[in-house]
Amino acid sequence: MLAEIGYGIVAVAFLVALYSVGAAIYGERKKLPAVVESARRAMLLLWPLITLAALCLIVLLVTNHFEVSFVYAVTSLSMPTYLKITAWWGGQAGSLLFWSWLMSAFATLVTLRKWDRDREFLPWVIVVTSITTAFFLALVVFYDNPFARFWQTPDGTVITSMFQPANATAMFPQDGQGLNPLLRHPGMIIHPPMLYLGFVSFVIPYAFAMAALITGRTDDRWIRLTRRWTLWAWLFLSFGLVLGSRWAYDVLGWGGFWGWDPVEIAALMPWLTGTAFLHSVM
Repeated sequence: MLAEIGYGIVAVAFLVALYSVGAAIYGERKKLPAVVESARRAMLLLWPLITLAALCLIVLLVTNHFEVSFVYAVTSLSMPTYLKITAWWGGQAGSLLFWSWLMSAFATLVTLRKWDRDREFLPWVIVVTSITTAFFLALVVFYDNPFARFWQTPDGTVITSMFQPANATAMFPQDGQGLNPLLRHPGMIIHPPMLYLGFVSFVIPYAFAMAALITGRTDDRWIRLTRRWTLWAWLFLSFGLVLGSRWAYDVLGWGGFWGWDPVEIAALMPWLTGTAFLHSVM
């Protein structure tokens, strides 16, 4: 039941994000401030909704619900509780939900600021952030669902599905596969969240840049508004890279701190461009 509740909440959040996009565009085009405010409130609703879905997933992880395919893939009875919680971002399906949760949190923070002086930016900031959030929620709903369960057909075939296939019965494994041994490290607690925070928080400067282009405001107001966001994004990404280098040194042993895997290289590239952008806006 908890898996169905979590999936249902994610589906509702996806629809709310789409409504936020549509209402912001319509309200701005028709010059209806009440509709734009409705879009803003819809975006504010995303974070509590995704938080509830995330809590459902964490409970499933901690309480060993191995009938859920994601729980089976990333946890086991032998894993300590803290690793079961961090397993939330230990697989692709959970990482997509974690990314959506962080994106909604940053969208909430930026929307709660006072918009009296920059009211023309608001609808387009809502549009960019809500589209980004809706994209990741769509991946969770339609592509890689962390709440999907195991089902077994009469001929013994195991199916992973959110809803019960015809003539299939629920399957309840006694234990899970557990995290990849390389991920069973204290760095798992803080390293991936730091990288995700860095990636996600860069969406806010991007949203303001798009709003400035759409509204035609060619002054440097959007840069002043996003300078602090840019600095925090760069700091998060920097901290994540430092932790990743230490993790690579401890676990992988590929010739020192710079023997990184492709994931770390993929994080380094936006750090380089982010450093150049931060330098230019200071």
